[in-house]
Amino acid sequence: MTKKRRNNGRNKTNRGHVKRVHCVFSGKLISKDKAIRRYIVKNIIESSALGDIQDACALEYYTLPKLYFKNYYSIEAAIHKKIVRVRSKEGRKVRIFSPKKGIQTKF
Repeated sequence: MTKKRRNNGRNKTNRGHVKRVHCVFSGKLISKDKAIRRYIVKNIIESSALGDIQDACALEYYTLPKLYFKNYYSIEAAIHKKIVRVRSKEGRKVRIFSPKKGIQTKF
């Protein structure tokens, strides 16, 4: 039987079992090494209200805290939400990460 991917779609080397995580989109349980991970940093307050709150703030140089999320997606959900794309047979062998333009992600 031929292999589609060198790592069988997983990041598990010399480990027998990997814990499972919930997909954010579908709620499906997927192994943690197979899941697509995205780290999201958001402001607590949306940008439209940010100026009003900074004007009303008693402290002059107070920086508002941020929300940090680590989202796990199943392969199906990540392709459906266009987080990752389907690649050609030669493209699957390329292991260099190239982020989308205009989106700043932290890994």
